[in-house]
Amino acid sequence: MAKYVLLIEDDPALQKAYQMKFETKGVAARVVIDGKEMMQLLKQNTMERPGVVILDLLLPYVSGFEVLEEMRRTEGWHDVPVVIVSNIREEGGVQKAERLGVKNYFIKTGLNLDDAIEMISGYL
Repeated sequence: MAKYVLLIEDDPALQKAYQMKFETKGVAARVVIDGKEMMQLLKQNTMERPGVVILDLLLPYVSGFEVLEEMRRTEGWHDVPVVIVSNIREEGGVQKAERLGVKNYFIKTGLNLDDAIEMISGYL
């Protein structure tokens, strides 16, 4: 299977927007709607590795940072490029993301989706 984008995002409007934008580029996007589901998928470790992960930090049940930490500990997932798109702005959050190897960190409220899609597509 060709590389795909894994979107870990609980907002249905953003899920649809990302899927539509990537679809126009011929790129499949798989959606995981909460941290608990992603943690289960990582534990099973049967999901095909994506080309890039777009990760929200404010997820139901399990935070995006917890998901990211588990991703880094899971065989085959430790070096998957991750881009955070969230509304968490604290400097400590950005520094933690950098320590965990995040490629880019966007704040949702100031995000130009087309620009973000172009940048994210570069990881595929």
